[in-house]
Parts: sequence; structure tokens; C-alpha cells
Amino acid sequence: MVDVRGLPVVDIHAHPFLNPGVLTPEQFTDMTAFGGGSREYMEEGGVAFSGPVNAELQRVKRETLYFKRMILDLAAYFDVEPTIESALDARNMAIAEGYREYVRSLYADAGITTIVFDFGIPLPSLDISQVSNELPVEIVPIFRIEPLIAELLKQDIGWGEFLRAYDDAINDALAHGGYKGIKSIIAYRTGLDVSPLSRTPDQGMQALDAIRRGLGGGSMKKLRDHLLCRAMELAMEHNVPMQIHTGMGDFEVNLVMCRPSYLMDLLRFPAFRGCRVILVHTGYPYHREAAYMANVLPRVYVEVSEGIPFASSAAWDIYDGVMAMAPMNKICYGSDGYKTPEIIFSSAKLGKQALADVLNTQIERKMMTEADAQSAAAAILAGNASELYGLG
Repeated sequence: MVDVRGLPVVDIHAHPFLNPGVLTPEQFTDMTAFGGGSREYMEEGGVAFSGPVNAELQRVKRETLYFKRMILDLAAYFDVEPTIESALDARNMAIAEGYREYVRSLYADAGITTIVFDFGIPLPSLDISQVSNELPVEIVPIFRIEPLIAELLKQDIGWGEFLRAYDDAINDALAHGGYKGIKSIIAYRTGLDVSPLSRTPDQGMQALDAIRRGLGGGSMKKLRDHLLCRAMELAMEHNVPMQIHTGMGDFEVNLVMCRPSYLMDLLRFPAFRGCRVILVHTGYPYHREAAYMANVLPRVYVEVSEGIPFASSAAWDIYDGVMAMAPMNKICYGSDGYKTPEIIFSSAKLGKQALADVLNTQIERKMMTEADAQSAAAAILAGNASELYGLG
């Protein structure tokens, strides 16, 4: 039987946060829930944020398997009754006694040793050293290109200066800023149907010119497509991975155009075959096609975050579906945790449980030996990410 209890965890995908302090059950629910709406979301739709509306949103957020599982994990950790009130009382007491020590103990319980943080959320970006000082694990920052693009679009500059500033910012982040990779969420903006021909410099110049003159005509998509291609070229120059968001996200994601398969033409184009690309979230719910791409494209990888933990019981299906085709050395664990340390903790507990169950099932199916399965568990939870990011 596969034993994952003592295996270290490298979380390949999360978002940085600072000590959120003592929280009420309502605050904790709002900060940790996936989806379910917010005050801003409702008010933008003309719905007054009354007491009943707030209560409605709280119920929606707490009635997911993901949220129920997180409360169970915290209750088990603190050895208290499995209610949000009991779990939060114990959590708040632990934080009041010392946040860093609380996180150290919490993450040690799950085996979390390293977190790869996308510093593009929240904005303005948190200070890397401040985040590192608060969290007693190894922090690996990666650079998201979309905030940079938004900032450059505000400036009254031509294409030559725009591209130089874009390149300089990414080069400086990778060479001197401590960043170990690049990320794009183009799936949220204009979709993943990116032609490899977008790499031509003329496309960027023409697109920016059209944007400046207010011509539209898909110019923003053309600019973003070109800048994604350029980011991939820079990732190859610096020999760092490129993360690309695929599949599920919050309500703003371009759900129709987020399927991993839209990237096939780009990723198999000769100019980009050398880029190590990580398909974020395995494109869930399209994780099987992401696994296929990891099989046939030698430098394409998948990571299971967001589906684990937010799709809750789908964790077993995600691992099983991805393992059907993706090589074991190209599957990485991740959480997409944010705002509080508890999401990352609960995700690792669920991720380990589901991974062990699925690998044991593969042994029973005569698909691999027990030694193969134990090796795969160590690789998926930490080894593959460590190799990609040159850790340890």
C-alpha cells in the first residue's frame, strides 16, 4: 500500500497572503470560499446587500463539499467538534498565541515544505520578503504578465518602448528579482486560441497601434497573444517554466475558450517546443485532454490545483483521469490557495488522501507495482515541481 503520510509537499500554485488575524466565522467563510458571490458582485447587479442577502451568500458558500471538508480538517487538527464555530475558536486562539508558529505546525501536519506563489494576485503586489518572513516554508515567486501589460497600456508610449519595457521587467524579475517562472491568465482575458504566428513582431506593433487609435477589431486579443508568445520566448531564454491558466476559475474566466486543447497549435509549433509549459488546474473539467497533451508534447506538464481542493470529491477523478495518459513525472500537486493558510493546509490533506487512494487502485488494477506507485506519489507531491523549479 502507498504511504503518503510522511511525504513532503511542494505546492506548485498558490497566491501570497499576510497574517489575516483573528476572524469571525463570516469573515473566514468570505475569505476561504470558492465562488458563491460577494457584496461587490451583488451590488454591481443592482441587488442591495441586505442582511438576508448576506445570509443567503453565507449559506451558499458553506454548503459546498470543499468548505465542509476544510472545517473537518481543521477540527481534526485541533481535536474539536466539527463545526465552524469550534474550529474557528481554536484557530483564533492559535493565531493569537503566535501566527508563524501556528502556520509552522499546521503545515508540518500536512507535510508542506514549499509554496510556489503567483505574486500577480492580490494587487498591489505583496512584498516577497514580508511574505517569506511570515510563512515558515520555502517561498518560490513567479511573475504574472497581465499586471505588467495593464500598467504599460496606461502609458503613452509607442511599440518600441512598450516592448522594451515589457522585456526589461520580465528579464529583471527573473535575473535579479528572485522570480523562478512566468505565468499568464490569458484565458481570463481573450482565451487560449493563440496562433503561433502571433509571435511576429509586426502583430504586436499593429495591435498596439490599433488600440491607441481606438480601432478595436480584435486588437487587444492580438496584442495579448503576441505578448504571451514573447513571454514564452523569455521563459526559454531564462530556462524557467511558463504557467498558463487553463480550465476553471472564478466567474470572470472565459469559460468557453479556456480548454487546454486550444493551445495545441501554439505548443506544438517548433519555436515553442523547448518551453516547459505547465497547464494550470489541468484544465479542469477538461483534465483528460490536458493529460493527453502532457503525453504527446514532451515539455508540457499538468498541475492539479483548484480542482483540488475546490472541486472537492472530484480529487479522485482528477488524479485518475490525469494518470490515464500523463506521465507520472509530468504531474504536479498544487492548491491555488489564497488569503489564509488554511486553504493550502486542507488542500494538501485532501490531495494526499486522494492520491494515495488512486495509486492503490492502480496497484489493484495491475497497472503498476507498489514501488512504482510509491515513487509516483513522491514525484507528484514534490519531486516533479522541485525539478521544474530547480529547488533543493
